[in-house]
Amino acid sequence: MRHFAWLGVLLALLASPASAVTDQFPGRILFVKGGDLWLLDASGPHPLATGGTFSQPNWAPDGGSLTYVYRGTNFADIFVTDDTGQNQVRLTNSQSTVLDNNDWNLRPAFSPDGQFIAFVSDRASTFPTLQIMNAADGTGRHTVATPGVQEEDVDALAWSPDGNELAMTVFNEPGPSQIAVLPMNATSRQPGRTLTSVAGGALDPAWSPDGTWLAFAGHDGAAIEIYVVQPDGSSVTRLTSDGLLARSPVWSPDGAHIAYIANKTGYFEIFEIDITADASGALSASPPRQLTKDLQVDAASGLSWGR
Repeated sequence: MRHFAWLGVLLALLASPASAVTDQFPGRILFVKGGDLWLLDASGPHPLATGGTFSQPNWAPDGGSLTYVYRGTNFADIFVTDDTGQNQVRLTNSQSTVLDNNDWNLRPAFSPDGQFIAFVSDRASTFPTLQIMNAADGTGRHTVATPGVQEEDVDALAWSPDGNELAMTVFNEPGPSQIAVLPMNATSRQPGRTLTSVAGGALDPAWSPDGTWLAFAGHDGAAIEIYVVQPDGSSVTRLTSDGLLARSPVWSPDGAHIAYIANKTGYFEIFEIDITADASGALSASPPRQLTKDLQVDAASGLSWGR
């Protein structure tokens, strides 16, 4: 199925100073606007693929390919493609002409070695559960048990840089969502663990490139702010205090920045904070810088910051 309409001309840099991006901007951020894939790099934000049916893009570790969700009327499937939109491969096939409601395969995330994709699917359950498949062709698909983690369904996923753990958003009634970490090493017999206990709930985990921190979005009263926590659950630190609805934090490849999506003017846009550590290793953040303006970014699709 050829559903991409790739564009070869970059848009001009957005005019507002608040949306300016310097030529030192590290790497490339994937995001979604109106069901189209967009890219934010040193030249500014520009569309990458149109179609109105894309969501939840995620870079491969080497930046040479990406995975994304293709949303149909009553199904969602996962594809991979190179970063020019060529050689698209469909990894799941849930579309049916018989069933009114088919499978939903969501939240694809590459393993650090690029060999596997973790994702969530309701193919064999009422609610989305954690599954893994081969990134090359979708073979080897299987459900992953989550011992030690009480969950009814799973959402956003993030691999640790060494590939030994997977962070995930878990939901379990009647409590709010929290962040859990599941060992992925086949030789490990350790159970998973719930990492956060945020009263209003936590979601959207993202590992730092060196594996020493996880960023996440946490409810703080009526707001959702960006936090970090160490993998053992200690040193929970709030990085933003904007009173906004902030989602989907992602680290820059060099670990010096975090980008996230926030609603400041009635629509979601991309913001960035610079991260510094003091002598004790504690993290702090600069005031946020707005990277996009008037784009109305799709908050549910999140961000992916690659090379």
